[in-house]
Amino acid sequence: MNLDLNTLDAIKHFINKQIKQVKEDIVYGIDTIDNLKYAKGKLSGLETLLQDLKDLQRNEENVDDDNTNGSFNRD
Repeated sequence: MNLDLNTLDAIKHFINKQIKQVKEDIVYGIDTIDNLKYAKGKLSGLETLLQDLKDLQRNEENVDDDNTNGSFNRD
């Protein structure tokens, strides 16, 4: 899957906004233990998603580098 940088940045920006909102909810808006558990799970999921996107981007860059550096030297 190839996403252009603007799309990827927009997705990351949206996820970071969601993370910030959940953190604010945890600090100021939680009224029950169940809501706290839900918010912590949501936060964990968003942070995992953000890390997965970063890892995929890094892996894609490595594959692009390998293809650029290795495909021309087949002697």
